[in-house]
This record gives sequence, C-alpha cells and structure tokens, in this order.
Amino acid sequence: MRHHLLRRRAIQTIGGAFVAVWSLLPIYWALVVSVSQPSDLTIKPVSLLPRSFSLENFMSLIVPSVGTAAAFLRGFGNSLIQATGTTLVTLLIALPASYAFARVHFRGSTVVLAVITATFAIPVYLVLIPLFQLGAATGQLNTHQFEILVLVSAALPLSIWILRSHIASLPPDIEAAAKVDGANTFVLIRSIIGPLIAPGLVAAAVVIFLGAWGAFLIPLVYAGAQGAQPVTVVIPTFATQFSSNYGLKAAAGLLAMVPPLLLVGVLRRYLLAGLISGAIR
Repeated sequence: MRHHLLRRRAIQTIGGAFVAVWSLLPIYWALVVSVSQPSDLTIKPVSLLPRSFSLENFMSLIVPSVGTAAAFLRGFGNSLIQATGTTLVTLLIALPASYAFARVHFRGSTVVLAVITATFAIPVYLVLIPLFQLGAATGQLNTHQFEILVLVSAALPLSIWILRSHIASLPPDIEAAAKVDGANTFVLIRSIIGPLIAPGLVAAAVVIFLGAWGAFLIPLVYAGAQGAQPVTVVIPTFATQFSSNYGLKAAAGLLAMVPPLLLVGVLRRYLLAGLISGAIR
C-alpha cells in the first residue's frame, strides 16, 4: 500500500513538473530573448541564459518619446477598451438570458438554448466576410463598438451556458419569496440572483476577458486602421519584409501578458469556485 502511494506521488510530481516546464519554458525563453542583444541570438550554441542584459526593448515600448512606444501603448489601450467592453456587455446580456432559460419555461426554449450553445462550435472564419460586409455597409469598420459587438456575439453562447448552470442550481423558493415582497424580474436578477451566483459571474467574466484580450483574427480583419488595433495585432507589426526584431516582439508579448495574469491572480479563488461549481451542477 505504501509502495503504491509513493509511486502515485512520484507520477504526480513528474507529471506536474512536465506540465510546469511545458507551460513556462516559452515564457522564460521570451524573457531571455527580450533582455538580450540581437547579436547574442545568432551565437551558436544557443544559451539558455542571456549572454547580456538590457532593458532597451522594454524601454522602447513604454517610454512615450520612442516611436514604437506610441503604437504599442495605443494598442494596449485598445485591448483594454475592447476586452473590458466585451466583458461588460456580454454579462449584461448573458445574465438575464441565462435566467430566462433557467426559470422561464416557454415553448421551444430547449431548442433555442441548444442552437445558441451549438453556435459556440462554429469557426469564426465562416462569418468573417458577412460581418465585414455588414460593418462596411454601416460604416462601423475600424471602430471599438463594432469589434466589441463581434466579440460579444462570440462570447455569449459559453457565457449563457456557464451562468444558466449556476442559476438552475438555486432553490426557486428564494425567488418566490422575493416576488412576494414585491420584487420585479429586474430587481430579482440584479439584487438576488447576481450576488448568489457571484462565483459564476466572475468565472464567466474572466473567460470572456481572456478570450477578448487574446483575440487576433477578428481585430485583424475588422480593425485595419491603427486607431482601433489591439495589442495582438500591433505586436506582429514589429517586423519588416526583411527583418524582425525578436527582442522587441518578445518584450511586447511579455508586457501584454500582465493584465490577464493580474486578473487571474486576483480572482483565482473565485474563478476556480465558479468553474468547479458550474461543472458539478
């Protein structure tokens, strides 16, 4: 029994170490590249430690007087606007929609929910051209609102699925008591349902934000102008036809990771609780 337990722990340790190395090695290598001089990257054999140390690439991205900083900071701000806007709008739509699917029984509700959930599996490139034509016809291309609208439509199915599972697990007696006290549906969702499924809301918000922050194909197609390009589209532009500044791109990628890491780090406990409870329910 003891031998079996030790072997199980050894397998878990080795598996955990493999996953950690697999996940963190690319980030570590990006850090090495970002603090190295371009000439150091061409020296063979490759060194896992930086041969020199310089913060020039990071300074080129955060000092406003440098040319590349203007493009990066503008893209960083665009990403914050679009990811935050997508998260808020999606939750504002998904919460009442989830309540309707969980509590309001109407003809065809199961079919409608199945169709909405199934759209999550539709590849985004299938609707790129129709939505591009819609944006061009309405004059909304290269705007934050159009990108947010497209990102919201992509995030809604999963958000509704997550929130509906939490609402369905709540005892209906709570809502019945609130209605007896005179609470209407809006007050019920805002003051009772929302706080009770807070972990689910946090989980959905983090998933939506991460998806919007890391979006590339949608803003690449719909934000051709620099004024609306997020950081995911700006970073690949730090290259020309004949050369690529790998150190600058690596530094930009590391800086772009900061908001998602902070968000997950701060809300980690609520995120895990929301996802686990939603999966169990």
